[in-house]
Formats: sequence, structure tokens, C-alpha cells
Amino acid sequence: MNRNELVGLLISRSGLSRKEARWYIDQVFELISEGLKKDGRVELRGLGVFYLETRKQADFLNPKNGKMYLGGDIKTVLFQPSTEIR
Repeated sequence: MNRNELVGLLISRSGLSRKEARWYIDQVFELISEGLKKDGRVELRGLGVFYLETRKQADFLNPKNGKMYLGGDIKTVLFQPSTEIR
């Protein structure tokens, strides 16, 4: 399911306009994003947990100049579903 499908479901269940439904969906995603930036973790009971994990990026060789570059740390968002939806 993508964002537009979520908007469509919200419209059909609530009677909101497309603009209003899109705004609410955008707000939820923005709040999850802010929570991840602030705390590194967002728990939505009954749905699951979004959390940040730091991973080491692989080292790589530039074929044009032959230089080896060290990969840095990258943050990625992971999701662990609750036992209710597994």
C-alpha cells in the first residue's frame, strides 16, 4: 500500500476531502520522521516499532583513479512489526 492508497482509504472511511486526507497522512509521516530524528525510535502499539540503526558502509575502489575510499557510517530506518500483525 502506498501513500495515495492510504489517502483513498481515509477518504472512504471518514468523508474527508482529498486535500484534508492528504494533509493528515502527511502529518503522521512527518511526526514519525521527527520522532526518529529526536529519539531514534517510534513505537506505535498494535502496529510496530520504527527505529534507526547505524551501519558501516562498504569500502569501495574508484575504477577511474584507482583510489580506495573508506565507507562511513550510514543510518537506516528499520521496522519491526508488533506480534499482533505478524
